[in-house]
Amino acid sequence: MNLYEFEGKSLFRKTGIPTPDGIIVKSREEALSSVNVLSFPVVVKSQVLRGGRGKAGGIKFADSREELSSCVDELFAMDMGGEQVTTILIENKLSIDSEFYAGITFDPVESTPLLIISSQGGIDIEQVSKSTPEKLIKLHLDPGDPPQFFDLMNLVLKTGITGKKMVQISKVLVNLVACYYKFDAITAEINPLIIDTDGNAIAADAKFEIDDSSLFRLKEVKTFYRGQENIEDPLEIKAQEAGVSYVRLGNGNIGLIAGGAGVGMATMDMVFEYGGEPANFLDLGGSVTPKKTADALKIVLSTPGVDGVFINVFGGINDCAEMAQGIADVIDELNPGQQITVKMRGHSQDKGWEILEAKNIPLIKYGTTEDGVKLLLDEMEKKGVKSRVNTH
Repeated sequence: MNLYEFEGKSLFRKTGIPTPDGIIVKSREEALSSVNVLSFPVVVKSQVLRGGRGKAGGIKFADSREELSSCVDELFAMDMGGEQVTTILIENKLSIDSEFYAGITFDPVESTPLLIISSQGGIDIEQVSKSTPEKLIKLHLDPGDPPQFFDLMNLVLKTGITGKKMVQISKVLVNLVACYYKFDAITAEINPLIIDTDGNAIAADAKFEIDDSSLFRLKEVKTFYRGQENIEDPLEIKAQEAGVSYVRLGNGNIGLIAGGAGVGMATMDMVFEYGGEPANFLDLGGSVTPKKTADALKIVLSTPGVDGVFINVFGGINDCAEMAQGIADVIDELNPGQQITVKMRGHSQDKGWEILEAKNIPLIKYGTTEDGVKLLLDEMEKKGVKSRVNTH
């Protein structure tokens, strides 16, 4: 679940990360009333889930009541990539001395959270990665042994920042790590992390994504839930309707369907190991029917860039024959051009294999996930489809 900036900042505050004073408004009238609490100048920020908000004009500054009224009207009239602005965050403008970057995301290659910091804050981290990669300092996190304050001070020192700034940033990093774990985050990012003219570190922005499977037990996010109309990716809506867990990963061309989150993560690791790049993560879960399997396969086939699909399932609580029938139904209905390969074993496996073999689907019966990944990549390359981004 992607959070709006103001929602992410509320979680930051719960774990001791300072944020600017601010007010959420949903109308011009509420915005003008905010001046009774805040003082000019203020920052007026559209609340949308899509990235690139600043470049699209979604952040404005106001030095007076008249400017604030104008800014609010302009933002409420905006449609950012199909997402209408309905909420605005108004904050006191910070007095900035310097800007820093701090973020934690999940590294699918190492299967651990990755802390990234940089003295180059306030700009796209992807741009820093391309132009000055030496400015990115990284640390893989061990959930069982989180870094201590002195560890993080040593990390910040590697950016060239010393003195009071180093101490203030390190304090925020300690709390950012705690926040990441407490709220089962996939991504928790502060860009920029401001050092103000008084030497204080303040989170000027928040990018926060929570693992959907954890939402039911996080009381702090109960009020954040929103319906399908706010889901950014239409394929996520289809996945929600189908009852499967789906995450689009980026620019990969290998679609994945797994019978369990652990199997899915292991499959992703193996795809990376053999030079491929996953385009998605999809966990079928339990109570799988032919229709649920078919819906899942259609979602993955619809994922942009997918040239091949590896289905890695086990017939334990699910039935191999029913899953195979769902795959066969999609073949009959869509005749997809993408290469599909299946590793399947377990309850009703013989019947499932028979169904798949009748559709000429390359199949791993007794082999490993490694065998299945290699088979898919080889079959793709036989068709002239590039399946490897690097060499094994």
